[in-house]
Amino acid sequence: MFDSVPQRVARVKLRPEHVSNGKTKHYVGGAEMPRPVELQIVAYGEDSGYYLFYCDAAGIEMTDTYHDTVEEAMAQAEFEFRSSQVTGIRTSPAKHGDRAIATSSL
Repeated sequence: MFDSVPQRVARVKLRPEHVSNGKTKHYVGGAEMPRPVELQIVAYGEDSGYYLFYCDAAGIEMTDTYHDTVEEAMAQAEFEFRSSQVTGIRTSPAKHGDRAIATSSL
């Protein structure tokens, strides 16, 4: 994939009220992936897009989805766990390529 370390743009620890809407299913190794414990949006310096990481209790990525903008990645997280607004902790604003990353929360 990439040689650089991903830069975390946003993250949220999912709480019990963050219930999946069931409209999106993720599979790992042919089996349905367990519910993530944390979502992270990350960016790689070599890529203009953003990845929504679905992480386990240890913070290890189980799978991801790719999005052209940070807003699209946030919208996907909100879509999947929309029974309660998904809010998260933002890292400080950073530059990605030549554009500044927006500061709205996940």
